Amino acid sequence: MKAGLHPLTAVLSRPGFAATVGSVVLPSWSHGRWRGVGAALALVLLAVAASRPPVGPMALAAQPAPQSTAAFSGAAAEQQVQALAGQIGSRPAGSNSYDRAVEYAVDQLRQWGYQPTVQTFPLQVYDDRGSQVEVRSDPSGAQAIAADTLTYSIAGQVEAPLVTAGLGQPADFAGADVRDKIALIKRGELRFAEKVANAAAAGALGVIVYNDSAGRVQGSLTGPSAVPAATISGESGQQLMDQLASGTLLARLAVDAATEQRSGSNVVADLPGQRPDAGSVVFGAHLDSVPAGPGANDNGSGSAVVLELAHELSMRSASERPVTLRFALFGAEELGLYGSRYFVQNLPDAERHAILADINLDMVGVGQAWRFGGSEDLVQSALGAANDLGQRALPLQGGSLAGASDHASFLEAGIPAVFIYRVEDPNYHTAGDVPTLVDPDALTQAGTIALKLLDGLASQ
Repeated sequence: MKAGLHPLTAVLSRPGFAATVGSVVLPSWSHGRWRGVGAALALVLLAVAASRPPVGPMALAAQPAPQSTAAFSGAAAEQQVQALAGQIGSRPAGSNSYDRAVEYAVDQLRQWGYQPTVQTFPLQVYDDRGSQVEVRSDPSGAQAIAADTLTYSIAGQVEAPLVTAGLGQPADFAGADVRDKIALIKRGELRFAEKVANAAAAGALGVIVYNDSAGRVQGSLTGPSAVPAATISGESGQQLMDQLASGTLLARLAVDAATEQRSGSNVVADLPGQRPDAGSVVFGAHLDSVPAGPGANDNGSGSAVVLELAHELSMRSASERPVTLRFALFGAEELGLYGSRYFVQNLPDAERHAILADINLDMVGVGQAWRFGGSEDLVQSALGAANDLGQRALPLQGGSLAGASDHASFLEAGIPAVFIYRVEDPNYHTAGDVPTLVDPDALTQAGTIALKLLDGLASQ
């Protein structure tokens, strides 16, 4: 029985059940000694019956649509994270492990009664054969530094003086001469693609981005870069900064890589609503990860919540689903929103116009506070839902994160969308993004916020 439902209402709301409730039938009191008690009880029962609203088909139809009151199971979603990130592991687009994740999602959805479709799309797959960084302060010898290629960096080898360029913002290049040099840039604030593009526009021959925390980091550009680009650890970056503070450094950056044409895939499943003309709501998350780690939080967490939303909502009666629901697991988000953009661009006009909102879940299992981006009214609704749960939340104000996930593909097409995201994850895009760090309570909150947003959209 669903929480908050009277037992009779629960029976009436089951699919396939119908009932007519008549007048209250009182017991027959045949023994004289019980007549007084019987009469008194009869009066009580009649008073109770009179005080209740009438029950019957017309009365039920007059009641407001039920809200999504059942609790979302973060523990169940955590098991999905374990399957995706713990058992399958790293799921870069175009890889065999990504195909395994697609098969897993399809199998789960079929078990819950769905008929999922796998949507394929063209994809450029980046073959990274490794990067090298060396620095030296004099001709006597070079110091090798462990480096990781920024996905979609062009191949090439450059050797030039190394100079610092802050966070890679345009203002940082105004005060630094990087022409014909290699720019050393700190991670943060801007996406990697923006940092590299800004450096190339300022005349840099190559870019090295160092992590803003301990350890190495992998990342992706949104497309082929103008110059070779790679990342190094925070420790190596700080060491280079210290050396540059006391002298000059000559650097060599080599990227060995190539781009191949392959195909990517999305998994999509629909759950019809009670009112076909009421529109639809998309619950979306990206299924792929970066090669660096198992991608438990990014984005096993969002994919897990979408799968469990599909599971939970499939068990509800049609009266609890006035709108059509669509569950979408997108591919190749890490390479530049390929899957979600293809999905949106290939929607028939009628389906695109019928979408009330896209609710996008990305990195929802680690961190101490919620951030929401996208359409203003949806952001405000999400902030209210978080507040109802007693959780800290703020809107994402522009910047790289506001458009850094699949909701951006919907916004570009004029479809309302909201990005549900949790800050901060120190293991983002690293081998440390493992299932044991994903908080089931955060998954519960994510699913609950998504359901509250659905309730608001369905009641419009």
